[in-house]
Amino acid sequence: MSVLFVACSLVLSLICGTIVVALGGAAQTRARAQTAADAAALAAVFESGPYGSANPEQRAREYAQHNGARLTDCDCVEGATEMEVEVALDGFSARARAVIEPDKLAPAPVSPLRSATTAGLQPALKRAVDRLIAASNGRVYLVSGARSTDRQTELWIEALQKYGDPEAADNWVARPGTSNHETGLAVDLSGDLGLAVSLVDELGLPLWRPMSWEPWHFELTGMDG
Repeated sequence: MSVLFVACSLVLSLICGTIVVALGGAAQTRARAQTAADAAALAAVFESGPYGSANPEQRAREYAQHNGARLTDCDCVEGATEMEVEVALDGFSARARAVIEPDKLAPAPVSPLRSATTAGLQPALKRAVDRLIAASNGRVYLVSGARSTDRQTELWIEALQKYGDPEAADNWVARPGTSNHETGLAVDLSGDLGLAVSLVDELGLPLWRPMSWEPWHFELTGMDG
């Protein structure tokens, strides 16, 4: 079973454990099953957090299905900070547990006077983010917008050094050449993220959060997360 922790620095620790499998199974299918379990557990615990809609089991089911698996068990109490799930995929089973500290789920505080700008964003995203920030009256602000590939490389190397494993680094920082920040199609916001979500709905802005484990990350609707 994989155990996933999110602490003050949003460290995700994937601890290898037992995967219940049928004899003669392929390693690739086992890995897919475990990935689905990890994703479902993470999605469930974040759905139970301050930026979720308090339906962790449904979210776990959706993420298991997105990864080609079926949710078979979910110890998912609404409001809890720990979730454990089991999924089945092509005859294989996998379990994962995720633990979270809700008060640590945010980028480091940044003064609005020193926040990033929308320069370099794709026009549609720039218009949406500008409207959102203006409507928030200073309660929502941008902390990261468009990035160069060099900057994305720096961030990924920092993550690699921090987590010590490329796959673990990939959980939090996209590899250079794959991030939507590099093409001006993604932003990271800070401040009152609950208000940001409300304003997206009220103003009909073409924004969404494709990754439940990064509630500050917004992209244009229709973009691949």
